[in-house]
Amino acid sequence: MSAVIAAGQGRALELPGRSAVELVSAAEGGYDVTARRVTIPPESGSGPGRGPHRHDGCAEIILIVSVAGEFTTPSRNWPVGPGDVIVVSPGEPHQTRNTGPGDLVSLCFFPVPDLAAVTSEPAREPVGEPASGPDGAAR
Repeated sequence: MSAVIAAGQGRALELPGRSAVELVSAAEGGYDVTARRVTIPPESGSGPGRGPHRHDGCAEIILIVSVAGEFTTPSRNWPVGPGDVIVVSPGEPHQTRNTGPGDLVSLCFFPVPDLAAVTSEPAREPVGEPASGPDGAAR
């Protein structure tokens, strides 16, 4: 069934370090795919930051709509900006950071109807940096 999701529609989600609107999913329209508009505020040092996360068993396609940022995996960091498309492999830990002056907005697409069922945010430590123990030493 074809549909148009009008601006302002969707289910608002409050997620660590970002906000999102779920535009399409099993819960939003009965679809077998998920699409979200994600907004990441500028990093300010206050409040919980966005940690790395992963989607087990599904890829993610991200289109950066506004503001510069950085996309990070355990093996590499990429600068990203408006118009860039990011392809994330299933299960790969990743994070998108806002390095610009305003809100970083992206559109994220997933080939699954229930994204929460395949997503985990196991840590608050940036991807690619060693975790530290209680004494501050790298583990």
